[in-house]
Amino acid sequence: MNQLVTAEEWRKIPGFPPTYEVSSWGQVRSLGPMARGRTLKTHIHKFTGFPQVRIYKDRQRQWWPVHELVSAAFPEEES
Repeated sequence: MNQLVTAEEWRKIPGFPPTYEVSSWGQVRSLGPMARGRTLKTHIHKFTGFPQVRIYKDRQRQWWPVHELVSAAFPEEES
């Protein structure tokens, strides 16, 4: 069985502070001075079952679904 394995690619998330990046594999990391590239923990939303992360935007910490961040950073991957 042949499988295509692509390398993980990191991109900035449009509309969010430049200290956050999301990968093509659905990982989110913070590049702030305290985090130094730390991958953020994901939590499963109680009702939707989707993974989400808590990040700062507009000076407020909010929960964001990971799939929304990936689709914002990788719009050409949508089908």
